[in-house]
Amino acid sequence: MVHTMTQAFPFAFRLYDKADGKSKGQWAIEMLSSLDVHGSVYVLMDSWYPSKTLVEACLKKGFHVIAMLKTNRVLYPKGIAIQAKQFARYIEPEDTHLVTVGEGTYRVYRYEGALKGLDDTVVLLAWKANQSMTPEHLHCVLSTARELSDEEILHYYAQRWSIEGFFRQSKDQLKLDGYRVHQRRVVKRYWMLVQLAYVYSMVESNSDFSTGLDFLRKKKGHSLVEFIYGAAKQDIPIDAVKKTASCGIRGTPFVSFYMVIIVMKIAQLQ
Repeated sequence: MVHTMTQAFPFAFRLYDKADGKSKGQWAIEMLSSLDVHGSVYVLMDSWYPSKTLVEACLKKGFHVIAMLKTNRVLYPKGIAIQAKQFARYIEPEDTHLVTVGEGTYRVYRYEGALKGLDDTVVLLAWKANQSMTPEHLHCVLSTARELSDEEILHYYAQRWSIEGFFRQSKDQLKLDGYRVHQRRVVKRYWMLVQLAYVYSMVESNSDFSTGLDFLRKKKGHSLVEFIYGAAKQDIPIDAVKKTASCGIRGTPFVSFYMVIIVMKIAQLQ
């Protein structure tokens, strides 16, 4: 996903198959290498991806990384190697400060220094303000952009949720997981059509996906009404109109049939 801080668009995808001989990290590097943008770029990742290789690939492109880390990642406070979850046991509430992101408030401790495999990073050790500061409730967020404030790092990372929203909406509204084909080429084409529909809904309405999809569905319904009305005015046989309109409003032929009858009756009264 590419996020502009106002809208998020699907940018690239790959089918992951172990038989291809590439890891998920390698696929990610390949997709990032095709991204040609200027200005400040922050690559957001969940805890599965921020390996040394992938982070360095981002830095080589001039991109910074903001990512969730697993709590067993090794930090080096004062040169001593220690896992983040173990280091967190030494942090007291007075060592933290409150940061509000959206509707959530967190207690945050800022660590600056080396991370195993990486130098000069920032790692935020954060807990929800209403939870105890135990390793079980700990969240670790990496940022290679040391100039960012704690608020900015957490705010940027929160934008990663857009990819979860994309998959949820694409499955619920566009049937991303509803295909019944197995050939890789056909699956890729199906996914491309889903992504095209997603982006088109946003661009056509100049809004978010849900608003755009609702707009297009209403537009489809209005077009159907106009078609039926025009057909009735031209005395086109009702069977021909029903056949053309059988796709229905939101794919419901039952609704379409009665829409045909009602609109044609109205047109005949004009």
